[in-house]
Amino acid sequence: MKILVLGAGVVGVTAAYYLARAGHEVTVLERREGPGLEASYANGGQLLGETIHPWLAPDIPGLVLRNFARADAPYRVRFSAYPERWLWGARFLRNCTAARVARITADLRRLAVYSMAALEELRAAEPLEFDHSGRGVLRLYRDRDQFRRAADAAEDEDAVRRPERLDMPACAALEPALENSRVNFAGGLHYHQEQTGDAHKFSAALAAAAERLGASFYYGCTVERLMHSGGGVTGVKSDQGVENADAVLLSLGCHSAQLLRPLGLRLPIYPVKGYAQTMPASGANAPKLALQDVECKMGITPFGNRLRIAGTAELDGFNKRADPRRAAAMLDTLMEILPNCGDPGSAELWTGLRPMTPDCAPVIGATPIANLYLDTGHGSLGWTLACGSGRAVADIISGHPAALDMRGLTIDRFL
Repeated sequence: MKILVLGAGVVGVTAAYYLARAGHEVTVLERREGPGLEASYANGGQLLGETIHPWLAPDIPGLVLRNFARADAPYRVRFSAYPERWLWGARFLRNCTAARVARITADLRRLAVYSMAALEELRAAEPLEFDHSGRGVLRLYRDRDQFRRAADAAEDEDAVRRPERLDMPACAALEPALENSRVNFAGGLHYHQEQTGDAHKFSAALAAAAERLGASFYYGCTVERLMHSGGGVTGVKSDQGVENADAVLLSLGCHSAQLLRPLGLRLPIYPVKGYAQTMPASGANAPKLALQDVECKMGITPFGNRLRIAGTAELDGFNKRADPRRAAAMLDTLMEILPNCGDPGSAELWTGLRPMTPDCAPVIGATPIANLYLDTGHGSLGWTLACGSGRAVADIISGHPAALDMRGLTIDRFL
């Protein structure tokens, strides 16, 4: 089949690769000048198969309200007259019950574990350079009660998934960069099986692999609308002209909903801004292990001689403008945790828009409209879930059942 893939972020590129490997004629249309330049460009870099968790939690509504006026709060909502923002927010908060969080977490973990297995197969099949590390992730807890609850809950995991429970001296022994930390952490949980990697580098390397399989990538091409006739999609209209296809896969992140709306599909994907700062690492003072500050909602990830911090969630529409107070607060937190780990004065600040659904799970597979498929709405988890969702949607488009249970991951839940 001739298949159009719309979007060359890590999600679209991965799906395009699997479709090309299945023997389809694949064309990828991307408005930017290369692959992985939007939400994939400088994300946190942590691949969380077993520790994956949605942003949903029973304490989130209270956390948002308590920190509403703080410029440096992990979660922030800017006032707006746009009803879509408040409707999306209300649906998000409704999903913060313990029962819904448990169900959604199970759906995400199922996909994440499948995705990590797919990534391992890809790494064996293709020469991909993306600063990959398999040293695991250390989750650090400031609050003793929160640490105890998390550690006790982890005891229920099987032997493979169960993290190592560490007090602060043991954390510093595992990651010597923590020896000089000015934060009195209660302890940490080391998840040995988790991985890290640069999503932008991966996107570029896998796009090249897809091209070797025959896929074509057209950059600087903005899709304006989906073409449809007789109840099905027949192609797209872009600023370069009309492109016909047997099937269209939509992987445009935050911009997916606006293309679907004229066809009568209202997909609740909303942009949630995140911040990342990347700087040169300072030798022995820089961490070798990926870290998470659970209370501050911030990840710290080493990429060779680079160090990246990422976090925050800001509802501010499609505005990518960075708040310097939030950026400064992130650097201050980093220097408290890891003094002299890098040069904050050389930090490259970046903001990206995460395509979030109100239940924090992606939308994958067929739609009620013939020949139109989705692989979008991955939120902050696009890097973790890209290989699994790409492989699953390629199977579905090819007429094969996906190799995993797709409950909670299709468009049906929003119709």
